[in-house]
Amino acid sequence: MAANRPESWVQKLQNYCASNQIAQPQFQDYSDPRGIRTAWSSSVIVQGREYRAHLWRDYRYLEQSREEAAEIAYKSLNGIPVTNSPQYTYGRGYSSTR
Repeated sequence: MAANRPESWVQKLQNYCASNQIAQPQFQDYSDPRGIRTAWSSSVIVQGREYRAHLWRDYRYLEQSREEAAEIAYKSLNGIPVTNSPQYTYGRGYSSTR
């Protein structure tokens, strides 16, 4: 018998969409070259609205960015306050100056 793990934010968001007959969430990953390293972040689109993770991470932790984006989307869709997460308008994820 598998150990009971808490449901991930991605799973919660997918279940929410299925329960409410909404198209399944679509995840998008972004990269931002920073010297010799590249930072990564994610967003999720639900009902045409994009919810972005706030932190940029090493590629090894990209799954955490997807979880963060899913958490923001899930809470927003359910009217739950999203703490410590101001709403930003994002561009492509690249700096406009080099």
